[in-house]
Amino acid sequence: LYKDKCMKRALLLFLLLLVIPTVSAAEAHVKLLALLEENGNSTGILADLSLETQPGSGRVFLDTFPLTKVATQVSLRLAQQVACTELDKECGSTDFFYTIRASPGIVGGPSAGSSAAVLAAALISERELNESVAMTGTINSGGLIGPVGGTKNKLEAASKGGITKVLIPAGTSVYTDGNESTDLIAFGATLGVEIIEVATLDEALAHFTNKPVVRDEAPFVMDQTYSATMQKVANELCGEQPLTPRAENFTSISDTYAAQGEYYSAASYCFRANLENTEHSLQGISFDAFQERLARELQDSFALNAEEHPLVTITDLQTYMLVKERIGEAQDALTKLTKETSVTTENTRELAYAIERLNSARAWGTFFGTPGSKATFTNESLRTSCEEKLGEAEERYNYVQTVYPEGLQQTRKTLNHAEAQAKEGQYIICLHEAAKAKSEADSVLSVLGVEENRTDEIISVKLAATQRALARAQAKQIFPIIGYSYYEYAKALQTEDKYSALLFAEYANELSTLDVYFAESRPSLLVRVPLLSDILLVVGGIALGWILASLFRPKKRKR
Repeated sequence: LYKDKCMKRALLLFLLLLVIPTVSAAEAHVKLLALLEENGNSTGILADLSLETQPGSGRVFLDTFPLTKVATQVSLRLAQQVACTELDKECGSTDFFYTIRASPGIVGGPSAGSSAAVLAAALISERELNESVAMTGTINSGGLIGPVGGTKNKLEAASKGGITKVLIPAGTSVYTDGNESTDLIAFGATLGVEIIEVATLDEALAHFTNKPVVRDEAPFVMDQTYSATMQKVANELCGEQPLTPRAENFTSISDTYAAQGEYYSAASYCFRANLENTEHSLQGISFDAFQERLARELQDSFALNAEEHPLVTITDLQTYMLVKERIGEAQDALTKLTKETSVTTENTRELAYAIERLNSARAWGTFFGTPGSKATFTNESLRTSCEEKLGEAEERYNYVQTVYPEGLQQTRKTLNHAEAQAKEGQYIICLHEAAKAKSEADSVLSVLGVEENRTDEIISVKLAATQRALARAQAKQIFPIIGYSYYEYAKALQTEDKYSALLFAEYANELSTLDVYFAESRPSLLVRVPLLSDILLVVGGIALGWILASLFRPKKRKR
């Protein structure tokens, strides 16, 4: 009898220990604004999106009925990553379980991304959501909310479903369908729904929780190590004297930027000046001399070996990306020229471009070995980063194709190249190409449905997001040189070419956060790092089990 009671106590203690970890689970849900396709017509509809977090290893799961498109699944994965990054929370020991319940015929896509990011952000920051609020929009790196389609129909569904406030992407309050335009804020008022534009996850989370997001972050200041090295790169590229009026103009602009300490912009204009000079010097070249120069440059291109530099920091990784990109572009151009049988203006221009891309590769190699926080680069982490970024890029590309079928031809080529590099095991090049492709798609999405006079506002929001990403990198002693460089260039382009500025702002933002894939503290998918709360719960469970066991311990019989 005594042994039987002891077994029961042990079983009770064991069950308590099994149940206790689930106490740290959390759950929340929001109404999802979606579109329902019926007989070729789109109707707004409300779906349920819920999220449960449990101790785990950073995985993201989706349970959905009916089945959704792959784009939706990728969007939810990205939402979790963005939420954890933007709130600076370690999510490597938490699993995320999303559930979508909707009617058959619902249109899948990335428009659930912003709502999914709000859910994740609310749970990991322990905020309570207002269930009378809903939103629609994509989620992008930097916590940016992007435009989606069918907003007017979604607002009608929100009104019927009891939603009193709907958040829409910044710059999209005027909805255009064919020749008809609708002021969504006024339209919402007729439905009894307050319509508010939001640009970032922070803004959205504040509206959902009635509590502003307060960041305790140091402001972004251009890193002096980066500036000093970038100045060397600019000086190396800016040594030639202008040979043509066009080259002289580029040199003059470069000097202006250099005087302001904006060395990437200075280097970019020097590259353009050098291209003019080299093309001018090749004019009138004989076919034999052309072939000789071509062979020499092709040999030099293969002598440039980025692989000889060890990858220790994020700066090394991004330097590798830049150097390999330029070598690859030069080799492609030179190989193509070997098939030519005569010298033409187009051929000399192509040869000049290849020569200057190789010079640029040599100059950018200066960044190899820049001091900074170490990162962990394994074949597995590189492969994972490549595959995840490819998934994000494909999702964005396919979504743009649904609303702008004739666009992004070059982006499709970039994606094809990234996929080919992945198959060959060239994961770093794949990551870089996929990140560029995603940025290009995002830049198109950023202005689709946005009033043209608000483009500057969108650019400013994106640059502010990049500032936050760069500030976080600085705090970790990480120098994402592509992010630094493109951020500076986007600012320089803002007055002369808004859409190029928007594209480079997207590049800067996307390539400023690659460290999330390679942080040394990133937990293994096979090992769960327990949270302090888990440890306390387990200790408490053991104490409770001991107390219960003591209460039921039988008294020893006197002999």
